[in-house]
Amino acid sequence: SWALLMACARKLPAAVNHVVTGGWNRELFPGIMLNGRRIGIIGCGRIGTWMSRYARAFGMDIVGYDPLIDEYPPHIRPASLDELARTSDFITIHVPLTDDTVGLFSKNHCEMVKPGAILVNTSRGAIVDEKALLQALETGQMGAAGLDVLADEPDIKQSPLYHYARGHENLIITPHCGGFSHDAVKVVCRRAAEKIIEYLEL
Repeated sequence: SWALLMACARKLPAAVNHVVTGGWNRELFPGIMLNGRRIGIIGCGRIGTWMSRYARAFGMDIVGYDPLIDEYPPHIRPASLDELARTSDFITIHVPLTDDTVGLFSKNHCEMVKPGAILVNTSRGAIVDEKALLQALETGQMGAAGLDVLADEPDIKQSPLYHYARGHENLIITPHCGGFSHDAVKVVCRRAAEKIIEYLEL
């Protein structure tokens, strides 16, 4: 999630491709400094809280929205979803896909974001109104997006966002690999084994 945020903020894929094809013009890739910017975190559980720690290290202002928790971490200021969308320079989504979260980040939210805002979604594609997100990217209302998930995955060939990303540098899509690493798999397997042992010992 943080890697996608940084990649969007610094236009890393486009800059790398520029050099690979023989270019060397930094003026084409002005980045966004994170210090002093606001990050809005939708879902302030385990992953959202980690994101807030990274943001704090970068000197960012942090707001969060999570109707399922009673107490926010001390460095996250609670905000309504509308306020978060209107005032955040970066928006990250970390909630599970349920009946209540389908389309949670709606067409209205895509239209009300700060001009140039960056959205990162590593949860599930259907949590965001993808049609509205595409329109916001096309108009420039949304400056960039980093997506590790799509509503149509893994059959993404019909996804308008997939086709847009092939010709535009302000959308980065990765293949739902945010939680996949050898270290992470070991942690998950170990925790699953511990839960089985705990159950059998009851």
